[in-house]
Amino acid sequence: MLGHTTVICGPCSLKSMAPTDKPCASGSVELAVTNTTRRPVAMATVHIRAISMDFKVGIYEDLDYPTYASIPAWRSHDLTTLIKDPFSWKHSKGFTESPALLEGRVQHTVFLEHHKFHDEFAIDPGFDRRTKVGKEEFAAWQEELGDKTPCTQKMYEICMERRELVSDYIPKNEHSVELTLCFEWLGQPCKGKLDWWTGTDIWDYKSARDASPRGFKSAVNSYKYYQQAAYYLTAARQLDMRADKFYFLAQEKAHPYPYAVYTLSDEAIEYGAAKNEQALKIGLDCQRKNEWLPYNRDGVIEFGIDELY
Repeated sequence: MLGHTTVICGPCSLKSMAPTDKPCASGSVELAVTNTTRRPVAMATVHIRAISMDFKVGIYEDLDYPTYASIPAWRSHDLTTLIKDPFSWKHSKGFTESPALLEGRVQHTVFLEHHKFHDEFAIDPGFDRRTKVGKEEFAAWQEELGDKTPCTQKMYEICMERRELVSDYIPKNEHSVELTLCFEWLGQPCKGKLDWWTGTDIWDYKSARDASPRGFKSAVNSYKYYQQAAYYLTAARQLDMRADKFYFLAQEKAHPYPYAVYTLSDEAIEYGAAKNEQALKIGLDCQRKNEWLPYNRDGVIEFGIDELY
């Protein structure tokens, strides 16, 4: 627990959004491609370093991931998982960093906080581990890493190349990056980390397999990005932050790394907010009953011929 808590925007009056469950007529999520302009925002810079932290409503800047992870609160990812399958959420093995997740972390650091890259990562010099000398040099290098995460030179160069292509969207000095928001919803503690906030809008960087309108629309539906957008807009507005829109900067992982900017309609945001509220109620009900049912929570599932063909 922190001996003192630094809050950029202090504890605020908690107002319920009361989202309405009103899905799009087609059952899918409507996207709109947009061009935007930035507006400057003034915000104090506050640095927090701690091993663990209790929940307290507020906005925190520069909160490291271990401290963020220690805050006992629901996350956006929890809600998107709970609404699909409480069983999988309950029995999740937790965070395991795969090569894809490592690349995502490197990309986010390069894009959002490039000045911190060499504090958090160490580039593998490329030792020849086929030789005895190379193995010894690699072992010595690993011992000197400390808390830094190793990554390859190639991974770093690819992330930098992607960054250059979307340089017009890179957060400026006056923007706030990696903000942690702690708020309450239905009386429950919730938390989230924004990629960046311009003072008027929230932005999120997404590495995508397909950043075309058709491809990213599919990703929005598959990964429930409408729930994520609604979650962060709810958080920001409850904390008296101006949050007019939520934008996705989607960029393909493969060369030549094409990209596009997307946003969601108000109707899609309302639908996402309703789904988040439904998911939170599911989680609370599962906790109360201590029952975390899998897909067949209502018994045996039968498919009709019209559902198969």
